[in-house]
Amino acid sequence: MVNENPDNLSLVVKDKIYLSDESGIIAEVKSGNVLNFSLSDENIKLVIAGRSFVSNIFFIESATDNKILQVDEKKYRGKLKVFNLNNGIKIVNELKIEDYVKGVMTREMPVGKGSDNYNALKAFSICIRTYAFNRMAQKRDSFDLFPDTRDQVYGGVISETDYTNQIVDETAGQILSFDDKPAQIFYHSTCGGYTEDVQNVFNSGPIPYLISISDGNDPYCKISPRYEWSEKYPEALFINRLFAAGLLDNSDYSIKNISVESRFESGRVNELKINLINTVGQMKNISLFSNNIRSVIKTADGNSILRSTMFNISLDSKKNVLIGGKGFGHGVGMCQWGAIGQSKQGISYKEILNHYYPGTKIILIND
Repeated sequence: MVNENPDNLSLVVKDKIYLSDESGIIAEVKSGNVLNFSLSDENIKLVIAGRSFVSNIFFIESATDNKILQVDEKKYRGKLKVFNLNNGIKIVNELKIEDYVKGVMTREMPVGKGSDNYNALKAFSICIRTYAFNRMAQKRDSFDLFPDTRDQVYGGVISETDYTNQIVDETAGQILSFDDKPAQIFYHSTCGGYTEDVQNVFNSGPIPYLISISDGNDPYCKISPRYEWSEKYPEALFINRLFAAGLLDNSDYSIKNISVESRFESGRVNELKINLINTVGQMKNISLFSNNIRSVIKTADGNSILRSTMFNISLDSKKNVLIGGKGFGHGVGMCQWGAIGQSKQGISYKEILNHYYPGTKIILIND
């Protein structure tokens, strides 16, 4: 899925294309033309240079030798499918899984310079492919994957590099498996020294290969720019975060105490307890748990969720809330910067995968 839910849509053709419906090719469209889509009852109406077409589905594919489709400022492999679903125009990029992996690589992982990240990228290409293979098996309605953080960030051809494409080609068809089934894949930027058990973060039971492990005595991910971080919240701002999350009926409270009540073995916060008092002396106790802490507290600037739950927290003399933490992300599965750290030390991609997904093995699939 590369676009969803508008009731009208215009695409500028940047190179010659074939336009098809379910009956076959209905037009060859030259560069510079505009495809104007709009809803028409349960179908879609398409207008090109004064010509109109109506169908429940249209296909757009390249008519050039390189088979790269160019519309607007984007480039895609495969073809685009345009259709009406639930009274909204949807556009899906249909392509081979290997081409999808190529479009994700640089959007989800630092490429680095030279060959330092080579084995990390090789391991990561297998993670991307395994994740996509699992989603394809789930048979979502009319598409397999979102192109953003709801699944994996996909940028099409414009995000590819020759270097990362070569790496994808080298691992073509390889996925991770456990007990002869495709492995469930999670990954994150920086674990901060320890990864996390999947059941402590997501609505899941234990999974044997998604467990808390050390990232080394001198953590491999220590090279991450997000390995250590800090946040400072004026008391009023912190209370407003609790109010915005629906945990307080108003913001007329002050903080009496804030403490970590329990941690997981990894060091991440399991329960954060906040004691408050309002203007008439009534006490209020709030507990936040696990990954929910990140979405409630957010960063001080409010631009994103808190980097991780691996942190210490305190009140200073002016009642500012101070947080000092490590890591970035939920902590489950492969630590990307840890993988990069291992790659820089010459550790193979298979060893990297075995470190973060112990007990899994690599198998081959057909595209």
